[in-house]
Amino acid sequence: MSLFYQHAATILDKLNRRQGTIKGLVIGDPKVKDKKKMYALICETLKYKSVLNELIDATNICTIEKKMLSSRSLAQVLIHDMLFTRRGIPLPADKPIKKCVHQHQARLKAELAKIKIKRGVQKNEDLVSQKAKDAVLIPRYVRVNTHKSTVDKIIKSFKKEGYNFIEDTPEDLKELSKKTFCQDPHLSDLLVFAPKTDLHNHPLYVSGDIILQDKASCFPAHVCYPPKDAHAIDACAAPGNKTSHLSALMQNTGKIWAFDLDSRRLDLLKRMTGKAGCKNISPVHGSFLEVDPNDPQYAKVEYFLLDPSCSGSGIVSRLDHLVDNDDEENESTTDNTKDERLKNLSDFQISIIQHAFKFPNAKRVVYSTCSIHPQENEQVVKAVLKDNSDFTLAPRSSVLPTWKRRGLPSEFNGNNQGNTFFFQ
Repeated sequence: MSLFYQHAATILDKLNRRQGTIKGLVIGDPKVKDKKKMYALICETLKYKSVLNELIDATNICTIEKKMLSSRSLAQVLIHDMLFTRRGIPLPADKPIKKCVHQHQARLKAELAKIKIKRGVQKNEDLVSQKAKDAVLIPRYVRVNTHKSTVDKIIKSFKKEGYNFIEDTPEDLKELSKKTFCQDPHLSDLLVFAPKTDLHNHPLYVSGDIILQDKASCFPAHVCYPPKDAHAIDACAAPGNKTSHLSALMQNTGKIWAFDLDSRRLDLLKRMTGKAGCKNISPVHGSFLEVDPNDPQYAKVEYFLLDPSCSGSGIVSRLDHLVDNDDEENESTTDNTKDERLKNLSDFQISIIQHAFKFPNAKRVVYSTCSIHPQENEQVVKAVLKDNSDFTLAPRSSVLPTWKRRGLPSEFNGNNQGNTFFFQ
């Protein structure tokens, strides 16, 4: 069990270094045996992260116990279980890692009481920020993997288990109650379940018939929508959900080249797309920017899905954003530093799109981010179109016409040009 805590600490460290997401580092890691338990510990620790850091700093526990507590993340998960769960730390009392934390229990509880008084709360759960609470209330989205099943079959399967299927999708999806679900009004292969619905151990997820994928992550493949037998490139593909979605929409025909520089993440893509039953994907370990557009093997490539690195500022549907928020609260990041980072990101994003434009038969290029900053969205699109007269914006009618949001009017001098952009 002590190895479980050490593994949890490693995952938190990787999240802090932005080397993955909770889902990728927990669900996608075959070394994590009890995925449900690990996922819960990581999420709950992140929810209380600011409080845990206050406790660690006030007690100086990491310095005092530096031989046993090899990282702040290890202290966070252990203190979380000791103070914020009924079971405490489920390790034998004589385990050194438990003993070193428990001998500070009285001081930690005293400091926790001070924090509650300072914030004017009585319950531990009241210490969680509103943003974290809102993240937990985001509906659970489930993409039907059409390689293995159909929407109708999956709906019938859940109904047999006692789930209530709502024919008319409610306007406020947060109103979905326990064991109720509906079909997404914009994406035909997406089902929506009540917040906190846990399907990580569900047989349909284990078998690959359904894929747990946020709605925003499902938009790019639908916007790209290559036809059967097409050739496509996913330029920044790992961990692979968007790639497997492309494959499903193409009905396992044609060919998709999936590029990623990170070999570990590419291995994850191979596992996830293999589980999904994809047979038309060629994973490539390398940079898309180093690919020769005139290479004969890419002569028929017409469709490009570009989801490059971004600030992640628009992530609201999972708890990964709490890592960034805590950093922002504790670091004196200047406006100049933020602007410089956004400039570096947008330069990279522009280079990815411009490289896709160089492929001789490029027909449809889909660019997506999880950012709220115009510097990474509207301004990137305007910049590449200004320098490439051969490409134009796709008409609204071909880009999910039922989705109302079309970008920031302020970025287009208040006119309706933004109507041709697609932004979530």
